[in-house]
Amino acid sequence: MKDFSDWKGRNSFNLENFNKEIMEQNMEHKLLVNKFSEAMNKFASDRSFESCLDALNITIQLANVRGNLSKSFEHYSKYLENEIKILERLIQTN
Repeated sequence: MKDFSDWKGRNSFNLENFNKEIMEQNMEHKLLVNKFSEAMNKFASDRSFESCLDALNITIQLANVRGNLSKSFEHYSKYLENEIKILERLIQTN
């Protein structure tokens, strides 16, 4: 059986970077969701133009974070797909 310990060490750094980036974006997303909830509660009670703009601004920030998360997951899945291909080639050669 092939020893994959070298493979794991070679790729763990990249996986850690992906995981760290995704976790940071998830944290930012959660914070923005809480801020959005507060902003919407304020807008529901105030009905002021300023509170509406605050909620809209947070919505735009949420959209950006969700877009970044989507891109991160896409890159992560492509990375994993490439690693699977490498492992398949290693298995086929042995």
